[in-house]
Amino acid sequence: MELHDALRELVTVHGRSIFDDASGFRGVLDDVLAEDQASTGDINLLVDAVRFDTLAPLVAMIDGGADAARAVEEAGLRLARNRGGADQAAASWASAVLGYAVGKVPEAVVQRYRSGRPASPELPPPTAPPVRPPVASPAAPPLPPTAWPQPAAPPPHQPQQPQQPQQQYAVPSYQPPAAFSAPSAPRKSRTGVWIAAAVAGVVLVAGGVTAVVLAAGGDDGPSAKKDPTGSTSDDGPKVDVAPAAIDGRYNALSAKMTEGASGCKAEEPGAGQAEVVQCAISTGTLRLVTYADDGALTAARSTRLDYSAGTLTADNGATALYELDPERAGTSDPAVVYWDSKGSLQSATLTGASGAGVDDLVKHYTATVPRVSEPTSPADATLREFIAINMDVATCARQRTFFTGETEESKCESGVDGVAVNVGRFETRKDLREDRKYYKKKYDEAAKKGNGGTWRFGKGDAEGAYYAYVEDGTATLYWDWNKDDCNCYGIAWHFQGDLAKLEKWWPSDD
Repeated sequence: MELHDALRELVTVHGRSIFDDASGFRGVLDDVLAEDQASTGDINLLVDAVRFDTLAPLVAMIDGGADAARAVEEAGLRLARNRGGADQAAASWASAVLGYAVGKVPEAVVQRYRSGRPASPELPPPTAPPVRPPVASPAAPPLPPTAWPQPAAPPPHQPQQPQQPQQQYAVPSYQPPAAFSAPSAPRKSRTGVWIAAAVAGVVLVAGGVTAVVLAAGGDDGPSAKKDPTGSTSDDGPKVDVAPAAIDGRYNALSAKMTEGASGCKAEEPGAGQAEVVQCAISTGTLRLVTYADDGALTAARSTRLDYSAGTLTADNGATALYELDPERAGTSDPAVVYWDSKGSLQSATLTGASGAGVDDLVKHYTATVPRVSEPTSPADATLREFIAINMDVATCARQRTFFTGETEESKCESGVDGVAVNVGRFETRKDLREDRKYYKKKYDEAAKKGNGGTWRFGKGDAEGAYYAYVEDGTATLYWDWNKDDCNCYGIAWHFQGDLAKLEKWWPSDD
């Protein structure tokens, strides 16, 4: 039986809970699989895929309409980054195997990424249920949401009913993978199959006796010495998880890092990580990471920060902050607040539990007295220049984005009663053009139109697009700027439908 088929049998018999804990999952694989069914490298890769929560965002992408093969490539890219730049083909294979195990990825996609090993001999699927489920440890934080292909027609951008225009994003094309793991020394064969695996998961987390001794019925080995703080065993990292100690070590991020936190535990650091601590908070989890070097933090930051809809992103080089509002993004992903410091080589991530909103996390983030501040005003210099054409930049306040691809968005005071204004900037010119096409289409279809086409400074050349129209009783005015590297737009509304008032406020000379 192929490795991916064996894993699927495990999920069929015992459910997805085998992916709840990386340590327990390793015990399952070590005890259930035969020596020649998977190399140690294969096992390590699959365990890392569970540890870095590869499955949840992969399933979310596919359920959201993404092609399974492309979703696997994207998940593999993220997993490779989390493992410190490991081979992407290998990481894609692990992602595909997990996806296949839960019925989301076709076998043909798994076969694309097969290693060069021969097919494994047929083995019977597990039949006995576990004695106890493996003890779950805190899960790794979810990866940043991924944009997948959207329906063709984007919704209107309105502050009271925020939705995003739809845009297409390319996913890296498939490259034929090399064999992702070299043959390694044979692993010791074990007995007891699933029962031993379940017991191993429990005992390993408890930090006492090995699964081999239990399965063989031998005498108990010596108990592992526990850290005075109760945080780890001899097999795990020695980390002081007392609140005062954590507050002292992570003072560069927040003055009161453990405010409102409890049950802090040390976790096994991943590639490029020197320390990982996870705590419970009333609305989810707090995960703290100290990185081995600047490169590891930079890689983690670039993986976390993105320009999905519903995000607030700030990166000044020395520090970065990221917020995700899934409600505004229209996704089922959990809310996230992340901040870091290059000076201390540390990051903190708040991840919301089911039902917790981003504002709940921001409230907790604020209670820790963070050293990294939320951005409050437009940051990009050219965007500020664009705003200043007809508004006071000082009246603009940053908010989470409505559109995928935006680097930032702000709500501004128009200075005219009844006129509401949002301004923003896209990462690429292509994204801006997609936005422009959407509003041109709305203008062309509107029964009541104002000016349309371009706007100018006096009698000069056209400076950008301009479309004014009324739809469903709301007057809308869209304009953008052709200036290099701006990718800026503005949208103004008069919700009582006074188009003349809008165009008087922002006249077009075209």
